[in-house]
Amino acid sequence: MSKFASVVSNSVIKAKSFYARSLAIGLSGWLSAKPAFADLPTVESPSSSGSGTGLNGQLTGYIQDGLVLGGLVLCAIAFFMVAQNCLVTFNEVRNERATWVKFGSIVVVGVALLVAIIWLLGKSADIIN
Repeated sequence: MSKFASVVSNSVIKAKSFYARSLAIGLSGWLSAKPAFADLPTVESPSSSGSGTGLNGQLTGYIQDGLVLGGLVLCAIAFFMVAQNCLVTFNEVRNERATWVKFGSIVVVGVALLVAIIWLLGKSADIIN
């Protein structure tokens, strides 16, 4: 047998053994997890009603819930941005590069902004649902 033929036959044997091992590992993993799929709970319906019944109503409800969740994420981002700006300004006050008036105004405006965002989020959730 030539050297080329032996290299090709060895690589084919290695490839077959790799696929066989992969198949055996995948099959044993699937069979060991199969009893875990037996008693899964049903998927919970969305909290918003949706605009109908069946799949279309459920999909609409999930989209509405996703929009409300997106608003909550934006509210959380706004909270962190206000907190970051307050901390930066407080650091500037401590280093005597800013005044306490500037710090107080940033805190008051930030709190007012957060209250407005939360109020608008509540109104938009009522409108969407």
